[in-house]
Amino acid sequence: MAVQQVIRRRNGGLGRVPVSPSGTIGDLPVRGRGAELGLLRDRLAALAGGEGGAVLVEGPPGSGRTRLLAEVRTRALAAGLSCRHGAGAFSGLPVPLGPLLEALCTGPAPLISATAPQAADPAELRSWTLREVRSGLARSAARQPLVICLDDVQWCDPATQEALAMLMDGLADAPILWVAAVGPAPVDASGALDLIRESAGHRIVLGSLPDRAVIALAADVLGAEPGEAVMRAVRSAQGTPRLVVELLRGLREEGLVTVRDGIASADGATIPRRVHAMVRGRLDQLPPDAREGLRVASVLDRPFTTGELGDLIGVPADEAAELADEAVRAGFLRLTGTVLGFRHDLVRQAVSETLSAALRRYLRREAVDVRLARGGTAVDVAAALAEAAAPGDRRAVALLREAAADLAASAPSRAAALSRRALELAEPIGPDTAEIVRETVELLGADGRYTEARALADTALDGCLAPEAEARLRLAVALLVSPSSSAEAVRQCRIGLSLPELPEALRARLSAAEALYLSQSGDLRPTGTTDATGVDEALAADAWDALSRLEPRLALDLQDRASAAGSNTPAPQWTPEVCGRAFALTASGQTGAALREADAGVRAARRTGRAAAAVLWSMSRARILFDAGRLGDARTEAGAALAAADGPVAGDFADTAARYALGRASVTLGDREGVRRCAADGARMMDAEAPAVRRTGAWLAALAADALGDTARVAELLEPAWGGADAPHRSPGAPPDPADLVVLARLALGAGRPGLAAAAAERAADLDPAFPLLCGVAAQARGLVDDDPDLLLHAVKLFEDAERPLVRASAAEDAGRVLGAAGDPAARDLLNTALDLYEESGAARDAARVRRRLRQLGVRRAPRTRDGARDGQWGLTAAEVTVARLVAQGATNRQVAEQLFLSRHTVNTHLRNVYTKWGINSRVDLARLVLAREAA
Repeated sequence: MAVQQVIRRRNGGLGRVPVSPSGTIGDLPVRGRGAELGLLRDRLAALAGGEGGAVLVEGPPGSGRTRLLAEVRTRALAAGLSCRHGAGAFSGLPVPLGPLLEALCTGPAPLISATAPQAADPAELRSWTLREVRSGLARSAARQPLVICLDDVQWCDPATQEALAMLMDGLADAPILWVAAVGPAPVDASGALDLIRESAGHRIVLGSLPDRAVIALAADVLGAEPGEAVMRAVRSAQGTPRLVVELLRGLREEGLVTVRDGIASADGATIPRRVHAMVRGRLDQLPPDAREGLRVASVLDRPFTTGELGDLIGVPADEAAELADEAVRAGFLRLTGTVLGFRHDLVRQAVSETLSAALRRYLRREAVDVRLARGGTAVDVAAALAEAAAPGDRRAVALLREAAADLAASAPSRAAALSRRALELAEPIGPDTAEIVRETVELLGADGRYTEARALADTALDGCLAPEAEARLRLAVALLVSPSSSAEAVRQCRIGLSLPELPEALRARLSAAEALYLSQSGDLRPTGTTDATGVDEALAADAWDALSRLEPRLALDLQDRASAAGSNTPAPQWTPEVCGRAFALTASGQTGAALREADAGVRAARRTGRAAAAVLWSMSRARILFDAGRLGDARTEAGAALAAADGPVAGDFADTAARYALGRASVTLGDREGVRRCAADGARMMDAEAPAVRRTGAWLAALAADALGDTARVAELLEPAWGGADAPHRSPGAPPDPADLVVLARLALGAGRPGLAAAAAERAADLDPAFPLLCGVAAQARGLVDDDPDLLLHAVKLFEDAERPLVRASAAEDAGRVLGAAGDPAARDLLNTALDLYEESGAARDAARVRRRLRQLGVRRAPRTRDGARDGQWGLTAAEVTVARLVAQGATNRQVAEQLFLSRHTVNTHLRNVYTKWGINSRVDLARLVLAREAA
């Protein structure tokens, strides 16, 4: 038999050779394979010097194995070396030794004899052929170093693979360089491939191209730098060179790429026809059963088992395994353990689009039921179900609601989308539609989508709802609006309570919610008067009342009981009451614990993507930062939180938490523009509907008036801020700060209102003596009113361990002032202590006043600029120093925000402050200055 007949028989029997798309990538530079090309270059150089060897190139389909072999051939011929090439074929009837014979017998100078002996025994023929191949190779290599490139060795028959391993070993000393490319091995591959791996002295494993190589390859194809839209499209190819090239060429051919100023942009997100053609060509080479099985599998957009595939196409698992094996051999699927998946999602999408839209949707819906039957959860199938289900599919609606409920705490955005989809699929006037609306409103609120949530609720409320359904929805609306308008939340509860025939449990919840929102608005009730005793909202209402009365121990106890009562029904994380514990802690003097609580709240909200909760916690944190004496950080945090506030967290809570902290910090820092803004904010808040907001506004306006030296305005504002001696709340502002009673007494004395000052002192005397901070406030307030140095010194003593530097400074200043007036030399030490504490916090206005008192006692202290920094390092706040260091290390603003659990608004503000304080305008300058300061 002529050897050429063997070659013809092999090529004639290739019924399923993968079709190459039109065009090649051989005319493009090899990108992202520098190390691999370096190895091959070194082996070619060694071959030119007489040293042979073997290189195995491994990689999935499209990774560039064939392109790398073509590069080897090009370089070998350029170096004057002889080069031969063969390839395995994806065929059900592989010809033994066919690829080797193709490499050695084709071309103008065959390396072995063209005539084989007339042997009937195939084994004898193979033995002769192998001997002839080996001797022919040895003769050829003796004349000239030889390169042999064999592609797709995984598709060679076992006899060819074994022969290749034997030749690599037997001719190891000859000047022959073997370069064999191997793709994913079939499931039933023999051990011969392992023999080849053992024989190869060098191994190259091709993975995905790195981004920079993909960018370069895209530029090669398009002749322009790829823009962001192009890169978004290209990333779907997952760094696979052939897919990248085919995708880009297809986009260009279809006119979807435009180039402007050297930058290429792409329009549309469809898969181009060229990629479809490539995928269809490869599909057509599969056996019909495997092809249809793969098309069905394409609706499974996540890994699957052969059992799931079999259930979906209606065949036993072993038959599905055979079909999957064909797809694995063809490079469509990869097998990881017992799980199958498409190698490239882009290819999966292209295969999926060979199905009609209706069939694709039907199969995806069937796939949901298959996965559920095999133990999948509602969350597992939610994405596919949301896409595939049709209106009126009640099981789909139930599953989407279940998935939304499971995801509500950890992924509110995804949960809201699923709930929205359940509502779209539900019957317009079905038995559960109103309840789905309520669930969706709550989830949209948790995700910070206030406008969308309110519009959905209002549309439903404009319709005809049963009383119970309406009451439940109004309770959800009250929850939604409570941070922005407690008065509106109360109205919604009262409308709900007015509806007839409500279940007692629902009526109890509405009553408790009404009490809670009344408390938050500043309309307090006697503790424990809520009808819904034991309901978590009722306990939360009592806790808020206790906090407003400055009873932190009771407030903390009630908070714990409310949390325990609601442990089975977690409370929304974006309403003010969730921050109640942090406010109670700081009110009791445990400012460090309060700050840790707020930090944990911010981290948890950001980790789970709860935007509204993150802003609410950031506002609370700003308030606590002020209490901690971190004035610059408080001002920055408050400003950033207000900039990010929208919908449910813009309104009452923003005013009483963030705007309050911003105003107080600005006044204390001596920021004149901030003081004027504080006065304007206070005046606006005095017109609010909620009593708590009105009182807080009057208090801010009074503090601003004092900073501006307007004593008459202070006297005018103290009464509305105070609310009168019979008011149930214990201090101006909300949430309350016991230290404000001392400030109130001082302002009242300065404004000629001694009676009000005395009333503030009396109220301070009623505070819980279990907390040193509250005892100190009582002693200082009474000491101010009576001008009693012993009481003021007692307050200083009580505040020694307080986590409130401004409170400690205030007590030391008051004691120093009184002792100084009496000529006591101890006054100097007290005033120096006060000055140190004020300067450490950046309280410029207070520090200037104490320096004046010291000068009156003959002590001169030069001012020092700390810009609100607690530690004063580099003239920045502690937070600004941390941000500056991270930016200097190359972190982006987003990365800094993620690392520090801050909002990007906050990071931007810190960075602007650093630029302003250092007089720079670039990150390069910042890095240089940080490096210099670190080295100093």
